[in-house]
Amino acid sequence: MIELYGSPTPSAYTIAIMLEETGLNYSVFPITKNNNDQLELEFLKSTPNNVFPVILDREGPNNQPFTIFEAGAILLYLAEKSGQFMPKNDSEKFEVLQWLLFENSKIAPTLSNTKHFLYHAPEESPYAVKRFNNEAKRIFSIVEKQLEENDFLAGNYSIADIATFPWIKEYERYGITAEHVPNICEWLKRIAQRNAVNKGLEALINLKE
Repeated sequence: MIELYGSPTPSAYTIAIMLEETGLNYSVFPITKNNNDQLELEFLKSTPNNVFPVILDREGPNNQPFTIFEAGAILLYLAEKSGQFMPKNDSEKFEVLQWLLFENSKIAPTLSNTKHFLYHAPEESPYAVKRFNNEAKRIFSIVEKQLEENDFLAGNYSIADIATFPWIKEYERYGITAEHVPNICEWLKRIAQRNAVNKGLEALINLKE
């Protein structure tokens, strides 16, 4: 049994989707931003960043409990455990890895900061809004170009798509219209047609942040 600790955020959605896609047995333990659940969960004290999502695999390596934080690392772990959504061929594997790392290092931080300064910052900061919104648009253009001749980010459907989908699907929140990202829109439709994706979203969507 794998225990997923998190709230309805893009990073947690990626893990729920991956768990549904792989068919691994899991349960969701909701964590809200406004309570002290983090401090009450003893095993989370072993995660340096103390942020979510986090998984606890009750049957980890050597059949021992194993805790992992950081969405990218969790996806890699689940891909290895299940033998799915990560190619075995080196060139194909590194194609997936570079897009996974692009999501981890560029897409998630940029869109998270953009959303913060657009909708949640306690004070207006025109410079920050402009800076992050421009970077968000640049990132969308990179993904749009990659999908010109590819159905998925790295050839076949993989953890790169699973990681990126929950962030990119909110494109309208960043002032981007469908006519500007037709390839992304088609990619989003392809992924949204997957039953496991919808089940993964539903596993978290009704939880209180």
